[in-house]
Amino acid sequence: MLECRPGMNDTAISLQVQHRDKSTLHLDFQPWNGTEISISFRDDLHRRSGVLRLDGATGNAVLVPTRPYVGELADPAELRQYLAGWLHAFGSNFTFGWSPSPEQMPRYDEQYHADNKYIQGDPVEIEIKKVQAQIIKQLAAPRKCLIGGCSNGELVRRVLEAGIDCFGFDVIPNLEQISFPEVKGRLREGSLTAIPYTANDGFDTLIAVDVLEHIPERDIPLMVEEWRRMDLKKLILLINLNQFWFPGHITLRPIEWWADQWKPLFRLVRVESRFEDLPLVYSNAGRYNQQWTLWERVAG
Repeated sequence: MLECRPGMNDTAISLQVQHRDKSTLHLDFQPWNGTEISISFRDDLHRRSGVLRLDGATGNAVLVPTRPYVGELADPAELRQYLAGWLHAFGSNFTFGWSPSPEQMPRYDEQYHADNKYIQGDPVEIEIKKVQAQIIKQLAAPRKCLIGGCSNGELVRRVLEAGIDCFGFDVIPNLEQISFPEVKGRLREGSLTAIPYTANDGFDTLIAVDVLEHIPERDIPLMVEEWRRMDLKKLILLINLNQFWFPGHITLRPIEWWADQWKPLFRLVRVESRFEDLPLVYSNAGRYNQQWTLWERVAG
């Protein structure tokens, strides 16, 4: 069972692990360092703390406690089994080359969006989207942009308010019925692997905020081919890098890994996590998992 710790930073959670007895682990996920991600831990049951080092390139993990485990966990085989209980919760999400089976994929339907307050005109969400629209304008000043994972169109209508021609798409089957009146006709059902527009529509910039971590790794080449087909010139991407506990966060990789996936087409030109002239809200708080990245077309 996972439980976010209230009042902590956005990388810390509590995780209950059943081995012989139920143990509560407090985990704090650090930024990626190359292919390795370090996870600080505190094990309440066994009164141990230290670091778990997970190598995303291999899926291998090394546990480095400040003091050795004693009793039955002094046995390396028992300790490996105990560690496997931890890794079962999150190890795959950080391992390069892994994708969940289609049956394991979450459904991003109307209920998912409603549960996350994306489709209800939530005041907090409205304020966030207003700030995001200004960030988009500052980063790339698009002429005509396309928002992937647009939900009911809150960000689309805020970008329109900012003076930028904007359209969107999402996988919600009844997207037309739940979209805001101001964006009727500007939203279509589709996904980053099947964008429901063509190059003739003239989009210069694609925007995806907290979306790419939901794409299984096996589908990323298809996604990049869609970007090529659309003849996009710029990408504005905000990608969650290490928060596995949110529903659907299945591809958690360092920025360098993502850059390699579309290296022949786009290069990274700017990274920002705080725009000082804009209000302090989610996605503009200087956080590791809230980095805006701007990519420009280089070839193809």
